Amino acid sequence: MSTTRRTRMRRAAREVGAVGRSRGPGDGGETGQSKGAGLVEGAGSVSGIHDAGRMDRARREDANGGVKLDREQEREGATAGVGAGKERGDEGKTRIGGGEHWGEGADMPVLGVDAGGWARAGVEEDYYWRRLGDAPLQKDVLPATYFELHQACYEAYNANPLANHIVEMTTNFVLGNGVSVAAVDAGVQAAIDAFWNDPDNHMATRAYALCTELSLYGEQFIRFFVNPYDGRVKIAQLDPGQIDAVETDPENVERVLRVHRRALPPASVWATAAGATPSPLGAALEQDEGRWFAAPAEVLPFAINKVSNAVRGKSDLATLLPWLRRYKDWLTDRVRINKYKGAFLWTVKLTGADRKTVDRKRMEYAYPPEPGSIVVHNESEEWSAVQPHINADDAAADGRALKLMVALGAGLPEHYLAEGGQVNYATAAEMGLPTFRKFQRRQDYFALLLRAIVDRVLDEAVAAGTLPATVDRSYTVEMPPLAPEDEMGRGADAAATATALATAQDRGWIGAETARRVFHAAVGAHLDPRHT
Repeated sequence: MSTTRRTRMRRAAREVGAVGRSRGPGDGGETGQSKGAGLVEGAGSVSGIHDAGRMDRARREDANGGVKLDREQEREGATAGVGAGKERGDEGKTRIGGGEHWGEGADMPVLGVDAGGWARAGVEEDYYWRRLGDAPLQKDVLPATYFELHQACYEAYNANPLANHIVEMTTNFVLGNGVSVAAVDAGVQAAIDAFWNDPDNHMATRAYALCTELSLYGEQFIRFFVNPYDGRVKIAQLDPGQIDAVETDPENVERVLRVHRRALPPASVWATAAGATPSPLGAALEQDEGRWFAAPAEVLPFAINKVSNAVRGKSDLATLLPWLRRYKDWLTDRVRINKYKGAFLWTVKLTGADRKTVDRKRMEYAYPPEPGSIVVHNESEEWSAVQPHINADDAAADGRALKLMVALGAGLPEHYLAEGGQVNYATAAEMGLPTFRKFQRRQDYFALLLRAIVDRVLDEAVAAGTLPATVDRSYTVEMPPLAPEDEMGRGADAAATATALATAQDRGWIGAETARRVFHAAVGAHLDPRHT
């Protein structure tokens, strides 16, 4: 190796070494300073990053008799190129992307995987864990994790009876016999009814799909199609699994600006499936790059089961998936065990038989006797049935414990999940209160969802001139009662109120209009404008 080559390698080692001149992805710095964020590689190897210009400048300085490194620094530079070495600088310890560079003579700590905000110092096994989010201050999971959860919840809903029951029960409680919208003004009511009863909207049945998918996916993206001539509105539900980006206001994460739908399959695929002609021009761009939808002009997003700083919603099944899988596996194992518990085999003992006799009997009994058949033999043969000894009779408590975890995560009492053997009527009545509170919250949010849709319908009607701008747009979203007891109680209250108001009206204390308004307010019913 030539002297020039050895000199260059020695200088390169000194440059890579921690001699107070390392730099990260940030700007370059003066000699003796550490700036930027050091690059962290593998599981604990820390390397400085130096550009070619700086190395050339160092070579020129060394060649011209500039700054010379003493032998101690040279040895440190040769051994500290990879790892954590010592870093010398004129400044004290400085922050590096959330991590630290340490000052003169101090030992730099070894990080597990990354530096700064991504650093994970600790035991070796921490390396195998992954972060829930891509930044400490963001509460959303990684996109790949989100879509994995999305697909897992959908598969559980279709394949796991318990998961399906939890989602469907939520819809049954929240919507019951249906939801309706009642307006004070007759014209507003007509506009709402036209939207509600539109064959493409079919809100009477779509409401159940909205509630079911809101529980299943934790999100809903409602797309609007507006007729610019008469202001009529049609809606469609976008699959949350196709939404791969949600852009929010930088100053207000709760304000969604637009959403991006990933690229769809080629138009010919959809056209073949639907029996229609392929899409015209413009479809190719969307197939390649997807499409952005402005919010709330084109798409109205809704999300549940999230904190205020998160953007994407979470399914009601997301936290239950591990326990749903464990309960399913436990049941599958129980089915196998019960199957093999009933299995048995025959053993035939031949007394004093030689090998030839044993082989002949083996061929004779190659097929076991049919159930109910008679086997005749002498005292030299002894038949006995052998069953497996599987001591799994006390596993019921294990299955109940797994189901209780599922019930707890779903916010349901155990008797709602076909586990009513240890619950009496009084206990069931008391255990139902937290569940009703949960469903009441979901009713409130679903009413908010419907209000946002109906408000858009009325806005478009006013913009198209179908409704006057000064019209009274007040309306109520009538949700069904959560429990049958509510209907019974409401009927009794209505009868008592009607009797009292009739007596007051007969005695001249109140008028008919006042009695009508008091009655509607007492029973929680709306004032029908058609009967004013």
